[in-house]
Amino acid sequence: MRQNLDPSKVAIVIPLYNDEPHIERAILSALKQECPCGISLEVIVVDDCSTDSGYEIAKSLEDVHPNLRVLKQSINQGPSAARNLALSQTDAGWFTPQDSDDIVLPDRLSKLLATAIENNLDWVADNLLISQEASPQSIERNLWPEKPDGPIPLTAEFFVERSFEVETPRSELGFIKPLFNRLAMKDGDSPYLNELRFGEDFELYTRLLLDGTKAWLIDPCGYYLVQRAGSASHSQAGRDHRRLAAISARMSKRPGISPDAKSALKAHAAYSQREAAIWAWMDGVRQRDISLTLSAFSFSVDASLNLLGTIMKQVLRKLLPARSITE
Repeated sequence: MRQNLDPSKVAIVIPLYNDEPHIERAILSALKQECPCGISLEVIVVDDCSTDSGYEIAKSLEDVHPNLRVLKQSINQGPSAARNLALSQTDAGWFTPQDSDDIVLPDRLSKLLATAIENNLDWVADNLLISQEASPQSIERNLWPEKPDGPIPLTAEFFVERSFEVETPRSELGFIKPLFNRLAMKDGDSPYLNELRFGEDFELYTRLLLDGTKAWLIDPCGYYLVQRAGSASHSQAGRDHRRLAAISARMSKRPGISPDAKSALKAHAAYSQREAAIWAWMDGVRQRDISLTLSAFSFSVDASLNLLGTIMKQVLRKLLPARSITE
């Protein structure tokens, strides 16, 4: 762990992969942060071997913004490794992640930092603002529309329970982009698991809460999560859900965790197994790979039964008129 972290410096970390149309917008919004007196800002972009012009666009901005640094991975490793590389290259005592197609309002960082310092928090997150690419700063809804007003202390069990099978689709708390005090992390230089390309935020936030860190979720401060049609790739979804199921199962066995946290993690592992089975089946059918298709039934009895039910629904939709199918 780096010993000379500067508590008066904040780093915004932006992984970049083939996002030429949006990276300039993301960088400029990060650079416009209005930091409190005595707080300095550093924006670090890490290109993960893009094949478009995103890296060159970021480098051109680096030439005119002294607090912007643009790094490049030697091989494609995913967002976890990109963020870890950025953190290994900065002495900032605080950091927050930002995606390459998202936007942050100028006062977001100062609001998060003030909340964290005033309440002695190890990390703090705000309810995100969901928008669409056609109108990126027109709010469609909050990430968690049903969130009660005011700060909510985060516990491992609460966070995990709100990270799957929630009432509003795509409102899982795994999407949040917190501000972290790196001194509160056991692995402040490399907090993310490099091997995870999916669910890396869920794993980190859950692990930190299990470690006993103090965290709040507060009302929106100005992070726009911009949704794009077709932006999510599921080419590795089966493998990714399998890894996430294994991680949740492993965390549920950590000594000393509460019964509620253990129960929530087991439920999340079972959910991830069901998702992994569905994606393995779809990947196998798409690739015409019999062994991959059959592997979909190797996760658990629960996952297999859920997959059979999903397959039967698809068959019925094809065989019967849509109006006769009731969900």
